[in-house]
Amino acid sequence: MGMKESSSTRVQTRSVEDNLVMLDQQLALGAYLNALLTPAPEAAPVSEPEPPPAPAETAPEPVPVVAPAPAPPVVEPTPAPAPEPEPVPELAGAVQPDWAEGEFQCLLFQVAGLTLAVPLARLSGVAPWDDEAVTEMPNHSTWFLGLREHQGLRARLVDVAAVVLPADKYAGLAPADSRRLGKVVMIDNNRWGLACDEVGEVITLSRDDVKWRTEMGRRPWLAGTVIEHMCALLDTDALARMLAGAGPETGE
Repeated sequence: MGMKESSSTRVQTRSVEDNLVMLDQQLALGAYLNALLTPAPEAAPVSEPEPPPAPAETAPEPVPVVAPAPAPPVVEPTPAPAPEPEPVPELAGAVQPDWAEGEFQCLLFQVAGLTLAVPLARLSGVAPWDDEAVTEMPNHSTWFLGLREHQGLRARLVDVAAVVLPADKYAGLAPADSRRLGKVVMIDNNRWGLACDEVGEVITLSRDDVKWRTEMGRRPWLAGTVIEHMCALLDTDALARMLAGAGPETGE
């Protein structure tokens, strides 16, 4: 009887330890995502220097009395030209894609608990994830899942989690298959497919709804942060160029 109780106690202890490890991983992932998407603090306003005190007033000198000059002829005033509208100020150093002029729509989708947004102007379509439709390639990178036929083209499939997450956080995820992936977001005229968990709603944004990046940095795929939804907005053109070139930096 004592041996059965001891075995049950060890099983319960391992279960508690596994739950604590999973909780630690989730907290660490949440901290990373908050650091990635939290807008940088605004610089403190610079106080203006106080104006020097006005000089002491002196008594005015007496003004001599002179005869009034004859009244000038009445001249009709020329109407002043209408003022030109002031230009909209640009954010210092902000990089804005051409599709962000005026209002634009974006599709939200989920990747390992992280919400991303892709502009509809650069979206080629959405397809369901299908393990059997993927042709794996030998000696491929971690983020490259293989090829898939889509609308007459062989689209290259990318695990977006491997692009946007650091290597240690990505290593804790389930394998890139139907157990985690559910949809493929097609970009770059169906040349690339972004494998993700699921797709969400379509939202309408304006340029003021986004905190745009100020430089390319180590994440050229990041166009900015959608302020209200606190999610990353993808620059799909820059992402496609990065994937076709050296690929993402997965070791940060």
